[in-house]
Formats: sequence, structure tokens, C-alpha cells
Amino acid sequence: MKKAVGVGLAAISAVLLLSGCNNTIFANGERNEEIVVKKDGAKELEIVLDLGAGKMDVAGGADEWVKGNAIYKPKKIKPEVSYNLDGKVGKVEIAQQDQIKLGKMKNEWDLKITEDVPVDLVVNAGASDTDLDLKGIELTNLEVNAGIGDITVDLGGDWKESFDVLISSGVGKMAVILPKDTGVRIKAEKGIGSSSFENLISKGNGVYVNEAYEDAKVQIDLEAEIGVGEVTFKAEK
Repeated sequence: MKKAVGVGLAAISAVLLLSGCNNTIFANGERNEEIVVKKDGAKELEIVLDLGAGKMDVAGGADEWVKGNAIYKPKKIKPEVSYNLDGKVGKVEIAQQDQIKLGKMKNEWDLKITEDVPVDLVVNAGASDTDLDLKGIELTNLEVNAGIGDITVDLGGDWKESFDVLISSGVGKMAVILPKDTGVRIKAEKGIGSSSFENLISKGNGVYVNEAYEDAKVQIDLEAEIGVGEVTFKAEK
């Protein structure tokens, strides 16, 4: 799994669509901008979402590779959207352009991701409240790097293929929802924060599994680096 290093803009051969299809400016200076990365011939995607501060909601169900909108203020934190088709791999990066003091800004992203091709997803949630409802997305790898704020990672439901997950928690609360019928193995490295494991079986040395793990053909292998905050792992019943 790739660490969060971006998409490699120097190697971009074709930028198909940047944000800015529809940009509405309100009287209070807030901007509402549509974000679209159109479908092409890619057979898989690598997506990096890099939010410095604000609020981010991510789910499946897009009719393009990525579709959604961003409401932001001031102008300089406009999200930068890049796309590069590298062979059969479409590489998407959506990143906040600049940092700003939390009390002087608004930054809300609401994004949907396609369910039509495999996706390697990296989410960098800085000082933000983040909700990742990833059910239905065909994940091949998932990396979530949390900063300050509350974050929910919903991996519930049914999965057709196995994949790896790396989660690094920060300051705040994190909830990770796990499936019932897909096998789950968690390896947790605990810092000074607290963690709880609901409906999961301890195997010792920071390893936990769900009831389906031993016999499941499809499995999620999750590594967790628990920092200062509070993390709850909960398997569906």
C-alpha cells in the first residue's frame, strides 16, 4: 500500500477535468464548486483525498469516476483537482490548496466515488470531521490518516474481494465499522490513546478477528496505528 505521497503531478500526461464546472459565489463570500472527474478507459483508480481542515463526506455511487461539490471560503483554499490516465490506471488527486486558521474559513467536501472499477484510496483528514461510507466501492487498498477531529470509517456490508487497510488515528474520536460476513483481522499498535473492540475476538498481542475470519474466503487485513485519541472498532452483528 502506498503512503500518502500524492499522485505525482510531474508525470501527468493529460489533465481531463479540473474542478470548476459550476462555481456559485454567495453574498457572504462562500463558493460552491462542482467537482467532477469524468469516466474514461481506466480499468482501476488510485484516488488521493487531501483535506487540510474542514469537513469531508465520502461515499460510493458516483456516475463518473468522482463527483461532488465543495463549499469553501476564502478563495485560496479552493480544492485542486487533477487526473492522469497512466496506462490502465486513472490517478485522481483532490487537495486543499492552502492552509488557513480554522476560525476564518469554511471548507466542506461532499464526494462520491464510482463503484464500477477497483479503487486504491488514500484519505488524509487533517483538522476535520470526516465520514467515510465506503460500502459498495470496490476497494483494493485503503489508507486513512486522521489528524484532529472525529472520523467514521464504515466498511460494513458485503465485500467480493479481499483488501488491505492501514489506519493511523490522531487526536479525536475514530469509529471503524466492520462487516459481519467478510473475514476481518486487525493488528493494532497502541500509543497513548484508548481503543475498544466490539463484537471482535482477541488473539493476543494486539490482534483481533471477527467470527467469520477463520473460514472466510474474502478477508480484510487491517493495520491500525493508534495515536492520542479514542478509537472504536465495531463488527456488525
